[in-house]
Parts: sequence; structure tokens; C-alpha cells
Amino acid sequence: MIIQANVGVPIPGQIDNFNKFLMMNLELAGACGVPSTVKVSSFGTPNVEISTMMLFNDWEEHGAKVEEMRSHAKWKEIMEFGGQTAAFGETVDSYMSQLVRGFESEANFSEGPILATAWRPEPGKLADMLALFHESKEVHEAGGCMVRVFQILGGRYAGCYAYNMSFEDNIAFGKCMEAIQEGHAKIVQKAEANPSSHLVAQFKMDNPVLVG
Repeated sequence: MIIQANVGVPIPGQIDNFNKFLMMNLELAGACGVPSTVKVSSFGTPNVEISTMMLFNDWEEHGAKVEEMRSHAKWKEIMEFGGQTAAFGETVDSYMSQLVRGFESEANFSEGPILATAWRPEPGKLADMLALFHESKEVHEAGGCMVRVFQILGGRYAGCYAYNMSFEDNIAFGKCMEAIQEGHAKIVQKAEANPSSHLVAQFKMDNPVLVG
């Protein structure tokens, strides 16, 4: 499972063109059979960041579908709109993320909110960090979420691993966060006793209220 993401923020007064550009990209993905989604940050970022994401089963499919999209007539329309229209957004980040072996799940997007935490492993400690992730997964999923771990390629968190907790909705988010308090505290104590990574970023992504 591979996700390609572009993250941006609209320029004040240009939300309509920003949303039009976003929708053009989603339409292109749909025309080429590429699953796509949009998430917005609700805390943990300096601005409300809008992430447009596309999903691929593996690298071979990614290569084939990117080639198909770049050859599609809609690609030229997107490039022309972006190049001929006054600036309407600022790019915050762009990256790829690959699901780590051992954290397999169905290749689909999370329907509800996601609590994303980016960790950078200490030198020589990657295996220890992933082992702690597996322990954390047991604790957190018992509270009612789904855990996925991604290796991040490129962008501001290049070299990091994303520990993502996905929830059905915000009610499920609240119930899970309350249920895991004791177990999570024990995980934190264990991590602090023998650090295998350090925290780089943590933020929550949710579904947009309005797009387009």
C-alpha cells in the first residue's frame, strides 16, 4: 500500500480557485481509476493544511497509473489552469508513504479522522522502534482504532515513520483516547527508559466540511 500526498493551504481570497484545482486533480485520479481522498488538519499544524492523497497497491501500479494520468487530457488542463491562474495556494509538503511490513491492512483510505505521529528512529534503533510500535498497536487497537505504520519518502518528514491511528469518526476518537490512557502511559514509560526514536510531529487529520 502506497500513498502519494500533496499538502497545501489556500491563499486568502483564493479558496474558490484552490478548490477548483483540488477537484480537477481528484477528477483526474477518478478518470484513471486511482482512489483519492482529501483530509484537513484539525490540530498540530500552524495552519489548516489540506492534504490531497492518492492510493496505489504497490510501486509497479504507482508507476503505471502516474504514467496514465500524465498522458490524460485532464493533466494538460490542470497544468494550464495552474500556470495561467493567479496564485491561489501555497505548497506545504509533498511526499510518498509506504506501509511497513508487519502492519498490513486492506489497501483503502481511512474513512474518519487520523491521529498521525511522525517518529525518527535513532541510529541503529529501527528494529527496536518497530518492535515498540507493535506493542503500541496492541494497546491502541484494543481501544477501538486501526493502527498503520508508514515509511515516509520525501518531504518535510523524510526518513521518519508515521504511526497512524485511524478512527471511524470523532466519537470513536474520543472513546478510544479515553480507553487507552493507562496502557499508553505504560508504553511511554517503556519508551523513555530506552529511547529508540524521537518525536518529530503529531497532528490530527479529519474529513473536510466543504470541498468545491
